[in-house]
Amino acid sequence: MSVDWRDKYISDDGFRFTELINDDFFQPFRILFQAGHYVSSIKLMLIAIDSIGYIEFGASERTEAPPFIKWLNTYAELSPIGITSRELWEHRNSLLHMSNLDSHHVKSGKVIRLAAYVGPIPSQVELKRDNIKYYDLQLLIKEFGQACNRWIQTHIDDPKKFGPFIERYDLVVSDARMLRIPLTS
Repeated sequence: MSVDWRDKYISDDGFRFTELINDDFFQPFRILFQAGHYVSSIKLMLIAIDSIGYIEFGASERTEAPPFIKWLNTYAELSPIGITSRELWEHRNSLLHMSNLDSHHVKSGKVIRLAAYVGPIPSQVELKRDNIKYYDLQLLIKEFGQACNRWIQTHIDDPKKFGPFIERYDLVVSDARMLRIPLTS
């Protein structure tokens, strides 16, 4: 039994890039979203952006933008959603480190607080607008998918990107590639 992801996704027929990204990143947060665990789904999606940013750009120095922001700025179109990569980065920091909406930069007023919603907002619901920006989680998920398609296309267009991709992807862990050994009683 092989545990190398390449055995499953790279064959004589080629590299099944989209299937790999779906299995490792989209499927886990899709399952949570469909079960109504929206915050957990957001967290996994933000981790996916982190991972894919690392795969594309490698680790960053403290003085430069994190791979998360670089990747979004390169491949995503966030303006129709009404958010920026920097705001989403701070949202990520808040959710992943503290499970709240107030990163240090949000608390200091440097970046506005983000809050996600799912589904149409009824007209009778009045949203608080002071120091908070709301975004449609479903739109963000769709745009992340489109950004991944743009990113994948760059690998198809430039085969030299495949070497660094393989090298960095080998360091990423996922449920889809977790070694499973049946337990006996």
